[in-house]
Amino acid sequence: MSQEHHLMSPQESIQIAWGKKLRDFRQWCSPAGQQSIRDWKTRRVEGAIVVGKTSMIDDAEALLRSVQENDNATASNDPTNSGTSVSLPVMITAISGVESPPERDIVIGQPYWQNIVVPTDPLQRVVQLRTTPVTYRCQIAFFCSDPHAASSIANQFVSFWKNEAKRGFDVSYDLANAGTTIIRESWNFRVVENTLFPDKIDIGVKTIYGTTVDCLIVGLEPTVVGLGGLDDDITDTGEPDGSIPPGLPPIDGGRDPDDELNSFVVEADVIEEATDTHTRVTIDPITGQITESHIGGY
Repeated sequence: MSQEHHLMSPQESIQIAWGKKLRDFRQWCSPAGQQSIRDWKTRRVEGAIVVGKTSMIDDAEALLRSVQENDNATASNDPTNSGTSVSLPVMITAISGVESPPERDIVIGQPYWQNIVVPTDPLQRVVQLRTTPVTYRCQIAFFCSDPHAASSIANQFVSFWKNEAKRGFDVSYDLANAGTTIIRESWNFRVVENTLFPDKIDIGVKTIYGTTVDCLIVGLEPTVVGLGGLDDDITDTGEPDGSIPPGLPPIDGGRDPDDELNSFVVEADVIEEATDTHTRVTIDPITGQITESHIGGY
């Protein structure tokens, strides 16, 4: 039976990291004397922060409907309500990838292969890395029955990200399987401060008030080859066999083969003319033991 585990996609990794930051905001913000915000802060997180679909960005009614699709009573640990009841206040979030990359003065990528050793790789193999700058648009919508609470959350959410210690956060990327474990590495993302846009929303229900806040988060997405990942064999290794018409010259790849990346010298001669000595140094590729042998005069 295969022991390989599902590797999260980059967007799944972003979603998990973003959700953790929203939990951080919930514990950080103040109820400011408003009972509704206190109720939201102390409710089970599953019923307080709900993830909507990417397509729901800018569609307040769809975001609110997404709450009704969840078993909110169970999520909130509330046995007195039916499963689809909506407990206000509630925060809903959606994330969408942005096609245009971030400005170079914000994030600089590394498009060339660089030889590295991933610290979390148990085999400590020499692999190759390149990075791509990426941008994600994140939106939160906060619905409640009190307009003052809605405004307070929007203002505090903007203030939260202006705190320099809060603006950056780590995204843990899955790079490859290593037996029963997953090789992961964290990369720092940041909220672009001048992209925080709060706004009021109206869903046509007089008893429900809402606000949204939009922002962009930017960072680097790593591509690592040499760890035995699923896509290693067709990432910059030349055009795959059978993928081009017969007789058409193939385009070669630009990365180093794995066996060359992890090759090393196992025997070397050290000659010192000043002392007229000749020494042979060998290393056992399995044990790493180094042996020196005197060969004779130069």
